[in-house]
This record gives sequence, C-alpha cells and structure tokens, in this order.
Amino acid sequence: MPRKKKKIQTEKKIWKVAVYCRLSSEDGDNAESDSISNQKEIIEFFLKKEENIEIIDYYADDGYSGTTFNRPEFKRMFNALVNGDINTVIVKDLSRVGRNYIEVGKFLDEIVPYYNLRFISVNDNVDSYINPGYMNSLEIPLKNLMNESYSRDASKKMRTNLKASKKSGNFIGKIAPFGYLKDSEDYHKLIIDVEAAKIIKNIFYLALKGKSKKQIIKELEINNIPTPS
Repeated sequence: MPRKKKKIQTEKKIWKVAVYCRLSSEDGDNAESDSISNQKEIIEFFLKKEENIEIIDYYADDGYSGTTFNRPEFKRMFNALVNGDINTVIVKDLSRVGRNYIEVGKFLDEIVPYYNLRFISVNDNVDSYINPGYMNSLEIPLKNLMNESYSRDASKKMRTNLKASKKSGNFIGKIAPFGYLKDSEDYHKLIIDVEAAKIIKNIFYLALKGKSKKQIIKELEINNIPTPS
C-alpha cells in the first residue's frame, strides 16, 4: 500500500502591529477629523478585516509637528521596531508619519525594506506587503510633497495671524508673565495678579535700596516666597 503523504503545516505570519497617530496645530481646520481618537477609530475599523493581526501598542504624538521626526512616541515606536517587538506600522494617512518630504521618503525607502517592515496607510491604500510595487510609484512621493507644502502654508498663515494679533495688542503667549493672569473671559488679555503684584513691588523696593540680585533672592527665601515656577 502506498504511504499517505503527511500534511505540511505552515505557520501563518503574525503581524505585530504598532498603531501610530499624530496631531499638531499645523492640521488647522482638519484638527477635529484628524484627532487622535478619530485616527485610532479608523485604524481599528480597518484592522477588523485583517487576519493574523496583534496590536502590540499605540503610539500617539499629540501636539508635535510633522516637519520633524524628533517626536517621543515616534522614537519609542522606532525602538520597538529595532528590538523586534513590532513588524507592522499602520497610520491613518501618510501625513501622520510626517510632513517632511525627505524624512518620510527615507522612512519608506530605507527603514521599511531594511527591517522587512509592513507599512500600511489606510486612507492612501498603501500596504507594503500586499502591494509592494506601489511603494515605488510616483504617487507616494507626490503625496509627501503635497503634505510638506500644506505644512509650509499652514505655518505661514499661523505666523501671519499671530503677528496681526500682536499688533492688535493681544497677548499670544501660553503662560502669563509673573504678576499677571490670563483673563478668564478673554485669554488674549492679561489682568493683574494681586498677590504676585505684592511680591514684585517688594522686589523693586529692595532693588531701589541697592540690594543685589543675590541679596534679593536670599530675602525672598527667608520669607518663604516661592519662585514663579
């Protein structure tokens, strides 16, 4: 009798996924639709139809520009890639990776193939595993150029708006200077912080008496007056 052939079982590759999200002020009017929670929702819905998927971790850089790759969560994700903890990166769209044409190009052309990484961009229909040829198409660099151009335009508009706001006498800083508070009814206006004003008046009084900076600091420490920070 002929021997029965043994069935060869092949292990299916497990995709260890890093979900990466990013949001910054450069997103402007799209900030709501590009919110971190919205990005996660789109990605998770997409992954429902995928097989052999294991989400290892979520990485979210909230408030970091795409023009630089010096982002804490992106760095943490890259370390996970180098250590072999992940083999797949998924984003909502290419602009979430970055808005720097050269740096995004390096990531896609060098990092992805070097680490045999599966890269997925949901809205751009990019999947380096299912359609590796598309990674070398002209469409991707063109999209990256458009993303960088959008960032430059948004940055220019922001600087123009801030300059106009300053000319109108508005305060545009994040933190009010010591001695002032942001007006709760209009955060572009400052109001006097009564308690801090007393300290500032005392500092001026000591300076007028000829006290040095070190002597003034010592005087404040003796009276247990904390620094503004």
